Amino acid sequence: MKKLFNRHRHFILYVFNGSIATAVDMGIFFILSDAVGLHFLVSNVISVFFGILTSFELNSRFNFKKTNLRLRRLIFFSTICLIGMGLGSLLLTLFYVWMGFPKFIAKILSVMLAGVLQFFFNKNITFRK
Repeated sequence: MKKLFNRHRHFILYVFNGSIATAVDMGIFFILSDAVGLHFLVSNVISVFFGILTSFELNSRFNFKKTNLRLRRLIFFSTICLIGMGLGSLLLTLFYVWMGFPKFIAKILSVMLAGVLQFFFNKNITFRK
């Protein structure tokens, strides 16, 4: 079990950190869209911004342990995440508007699909050795 964890450590921690960041994202998303009444895409952009900041801090400090070149890494990380946000927003629209999935399910699916791509690029670009 330990060997398996060590082999996939970065991915496992990325998912764990991503889960925390996603909880921040989802909480803000539902507060803005349901309690405040903002359009779901506007709510998504704002909530993803806070999710990106949370994810960057957790991954740079605890997962990849790369705290040097913070501004450069934040720019790369944010760019990759913004591309992921665009893809996630497209998927959110696809699942929620066009396919009729419940908003919560549509959001989860869009985050999961975009997140896998973001891990690959962040591991190999943002936090490379």
